[in-house]
Amino acid sequence: MPPKRRRTSKKEFGAPTEDDLPSAASGTSDLSSAPSTRPPRYTTVPTLTALCSRVFAENYVRLRGSEPDVQNQVWPRMTTHLKALPDNLLPRLLADLVRVCPTFLTSVFLSAYFFRGPSLSLNGSLPGVDTNTIQAIARMHDIRDLELSGLNEIPDNTFAAVLPCLPALKSLVLRGCLLVGTKTAAAAASCPQLQVLNLNYTAVTPSAFQPILLACPHLEVVKLAGIPNWTDINVAKMFTVVKVLSPDFSLPKLRTLKLCRLNISEVSLNSFLPLCPALCRLDISFTAVRHPLLGTYSLPTLEKLYLTSTSISNADLNFLLPRLSALTSLALGALGASPRSIAAIDSSMTLTDSALLQIIPHLQSITALTNLSLVGNTKLGSSLAPFIATIGRTCKWLNLSGIPGLRSRHLAGLVADGDEAPARLETLILNNTGIDDDAAPFFTACPALVWLELAETKITSEGLFTVLDGCPQLATLGLTRCRGVRVGDRRRFFEVWEENRASK
Repeated sequence: MPPKRRRTSKKEFGAPTEDDLPSAASGTSDLSSAPSTRPPRYTTVPTLTALCSRVFAENYVRLRGSEPDVQNQVWPRMTTHLKALPDNLLPRLLADLVRVCPTFLTSVFLSAYFFRGPSLSLNGSLPGVDTNTIQAIARMHDIRDLELSGLNEIPDNTFAAVLPCLPALKSLVLRGCLLVGTKTAAAAASCPQLQVLNLNYTAVTPSAFQPILLACPHLEVVKLAGIPNWTDINVAKMFTVVKVLSPDFSLPKLRTLKLCRLNISEVSLNSFLPLCPALCRLDISFTAVRHPLLGTYSLPTLEKLYLTSTSISNADLNFLLPRLSALTSLALGALGASPRSIAAIDSSMTLTDSALLQIIPHLQSITALTNLSLVGNTKLGSSLAPFIATIGRTCKWLNLSGIPGLRSRHLAGLVADGDEAPARLETLILNNTGIDDDAAPFFTACPALVWLELAETKITSEGLFTVLDGCPQLATLGLTRCRGVRVGDRRRFFEVWEENRASK
């Protein structure tokens, strides 16, 4: 199973993905690991097309049932409507079907009704997707956006045979397709309009990636996470060939570069940076990068920077942060930890209390910062209170998981002081910390809170009742291995809360 399908933490726009987070921030695999949820409060009325799509998806299995009247009368009419459905509505309907009944979507059904229009998204949760399904995509000559993720049994030559038939392709996502390699990469080079290319967790080596660089001048997004054989030596060889074939080569439109979980250092990173003057998003988490030259190049537009589990020094951080005033998302998780594994307590951690206090003024000066992760920095303790009071309450997404020294009292800064505006937090992740019921009043000081993760903390049902009473927007609650909450209640805690209110 590819890493993409093993993730359990929440994915938020602009936030570090689960690839960037150590195990302390992730859920566990026991039966109570799924979060408790309730439907969010709608602020707008869903569109008619959205409602119709949901209803069809929820009744698809019954419509394809074995009853003679359904098979002979209802379903034939449905197929007529499906064939007449406008192309722009197909992605919505397919997404709803995948959500409700993925195991009932056969290859024949998918190719008959969904292989048209400008976009298509298929993933490994669909058992009906096989080699024949992928081969059928070749007839979609005008497709612009193609996502095929987690298809780890489809061979390289199958993808390679399809791509040359898609000359209009602008976005190609092959994330988690483990057998994608040299042949597919060569075929992708035949799609010169490519703007988005996601090869995370494939087998595309630097030498195989080199033709794509030369053939696709419009690249804006490149993602290369978790690929074997990406080393400093191989990256250097790639750029040597590129420079010989195109001495003036650059990536002037590249805005997003993901090099997460590669066996590279700043040598490789600093080969990319001069070529990407428009770079906005950079992920070098879980690499051996120590001294990136980010402050040397003019990157005033850098919006997202993920440095989780790198060994960037405190001096480099203090030099770098004042030069990145446009940042909206920053991941400083487990600094100093090995990129290959993160222990619960690691003596090599470099983000200490004194180091965090030094960078707080720099973080305050980054007024656009809304998403921040300090996950897994096990040496933090006393600095957390001033950090939360000055930085944490202004964020919308905050991950402090895997910090054993975090206590409830450190969250007191979430409470507005005088005329101060309420805390802006919408997502707060505090898994595997020292939080207990004393934190409940501080959570209620966050009126916009929608997602709260408290796995492996000391919170109890009584404390959670207070939280839900004061957080009307809260829709997702993670309670994995919370010993103060009964196992049977962890996945249905919103119902438990309703029952408790009704009994009073």
